[in-house]
Amino acid sequence: MLEDYINSKINEAYDFMQNDSEKALEIFDEVLEIEPERTDAINGKGSTLMKLNRFDEAEECFNQSLSICENSSALLNKGMIAKHRNDFENAIEYYDKALKVNPNLENIVNILKSEISDADDDVNDKSNELIEKGIKLKDENKLWDSLDMLMQAIKEDPSCESQVNELIDEIKIKFERQFVYDDGDFDINSKVDRLKMQAIKALIKENNPEKALTLMDLLLELDENDINTLNHKGGVLFICSEYQKAIECFDKCLNIDNNYTCALFNKAIVLRLLNKLPEALNCFNELLKTPQNYNKVKPYQLEILNKLRRGAMT
Repeated sequence: MLEDYINSKINEAYDFMQNDSEKALEIFDEVLEIEPERTDAINGKGSTLMKLNRFDEAEECFNQSLSICENSSALLNKGMIAKHRNDFENAIEYYDKALKVNPNLENIVNILKSEISDADDDVNDKSNELIEKGIKLKDENKLWDSLDMLMQAIKEDPSCESQVNELIDEIKIKFERQFVYDDGDFDINSKVDRLKMQAIKALIKENNPEKALTLMDLLLELDENDINTLNHKGGVLFICSEYQKAIECFDKCLNIDNNYTCALFNKAIVLRLLNKLPEALNCFNELLKTPQNYNKVKPYQLEILNKLRRGAMT
């Protein structure tokens, strides 16, 4: 389907943004040739241009995005560009507009505003600095580095945990999009397959993980070794921050079929999120024994190796 292709290309562009911004721009432009009014691609292109310090071109992208529809992503980025130019009054105005569009951004907007105003005490200064760096890294799609910064911010000032957790949840959603699922073909005449479709609908269309879990548990009562359902359940538990239970589901998959790479990859992401670097690295190394996994897995392996090397040098 065209929509699936477009989504995969946008995800690919965000993956390239971290290490090859020019390639990311090419992919965003490819998407925009197909769908010129695709605001997530326009905003992604603008964010990439910001990473390249091409702020005037980036601002043109966000203006184009806003001409299509008012959206918080473009407004937040316009605020960041205004701040970069020391135009603090307009920066605050854009942040406030973004908040009106999406009230759930209150904590993020407050953090961004704190870059402009003086913090009250030294501890909060340090914590806010880490949060700001985390937000910037998140916008650059350096998700693991962003997560590390945000976790450090919580250690520096535990009182910021609730607001930082909202940012971590955003990153977690991006990680979950990298999960691998293998559903196969559904048979509409099969009761089991209809239940599976309902579970996926509850998760994706209804954004109701609790309902999805209930349906998956019903499926597992019918067949406790249903490997695809176990894998999906692990993904839902990850969304619900039930990380250890998610790992247990992936382990059950691997006990049934130790070559089930979907579960091994998903388990590795959860382990990395928990900062269990050696365990995650072992999973990624195992996946790399299969050549077709190389392109997807290698960046994760290198990220952990680099982090472990940096830790050994400090």
